[in-house]
Amino acid sequence: MKLRNIVFIGKEVILMNILSSRRVPLSVHIGLTNRCNSRCRYCRFDRLSAPDYWTTEALLKVLDDMRAAGTRRVQFTGGEPMLRKDIGVVLERAKSLGLFTGISTNGFQLPERVNELLPADIVQVSYDGPEKVHDYLRGKGSHRTAQSALDALQNRGVPVWTNTVLTKVNAPRIEEIVEHARSRKIAANFVLLDYFQEPREHFHPARQEIAELVLSGKQRQETLRRLIVLKKTDAPVGGSVPYFENALNWPRDNQVTSPEQSPLYRCWAGRATAHLEADGKLYACGMGVGRMEGIDVLENGFAGAWRRLKPQPGCRSCTMACGVEANLIFSLNRRAIWNWIREMI
Repeated sequence: MKLRNIVFIGKEVILMNILSSRRVPLSVHIGLTNRCNSRCRYCRFDRLSAPDYWTTEALLKVLDDMRAAGTRRVQFTGGEPMLRKDIGVVLERAKSLGLFTGISTNGFQLPERVNELLPADIVQVSYDGPEKVHDYLRGKGSHRTAQSALDALQNRGVPVWTNTVLTKVNAPRIEEIVEHARSRKIAANFVLLDYFQEPREHFHPARQEIAELVLSGKQRQETLRRLIVLKKTDAPVGGSVPYFENALNWPRDNQVTSPEQSPLYRCWAGRATAHLEADGKLYACGMGVGRMEGIDVLENGFAGAWRRLKPQPGCRSCTMACGVEANLIFSLNRRAIWNWIREMI
């Protein structure tokens, strides 16, 4: 990340910690498409597949508007972003605006299209473990696709992490996943499985649909303790110790959000972070889809949508990695900030 962006973010974070009314969309996740070529056991994008809402021109315009509104970091997600033929153009615009640019992918078509991802500051490739485990969770042949994507990215010098969704199937293999990252001289990122308590139109499933994959409270704690030990012994684990501690001490075994504030951070969703979904609507948080009415960005412009955005009621903490790590940093947690500097800059 460029020094001027670090200074800008640091200044705004300090001001927002002092002035409770100040709001700046420093970091935004952007869903580029609901289409996906994978059929992961813990995801429902196959049910949400629809023609892309975003045109290339609209995406470029919203990136310009986000930069003007104060955004300094974007993370492109899906569905599968590589299903869009304009991904290279979109990444190039984000980078030209000086935004710290990340993208999450399962590796689809990446070897032959790796040049399109060269502008990215970080690429996260889905990796759920050894071949049998990964293919069980994400579909036959998906492990080979991920490995080919990692090869292509590393051969071109693109910064890359693996990203593992923790389930009952792969939690016993976290040491193998970390050793795989170590062998490639990259970092392994781990996130807890996200779900809703009840069915809704969202890519996160209802808990009862994936009950066989969700870690029990005891399994979650045992897995997280192992990750904390790995992190503290300088293993190539991307997440911060405070992120793992938040999940380790999470009091709600069957929920991923809580109305109670974490002792480690304040929630910054809707104040410093937001999610722009693939349907063109802006939410304070990705878990707000189906619970709140999103604000249409094409109708209101990004700045107008941001002004109207409200935090999700009844939610003050969670176990979502993308939210917790940002919340920790914006709450000035020193260990999380140092981890971010060490791993990402």
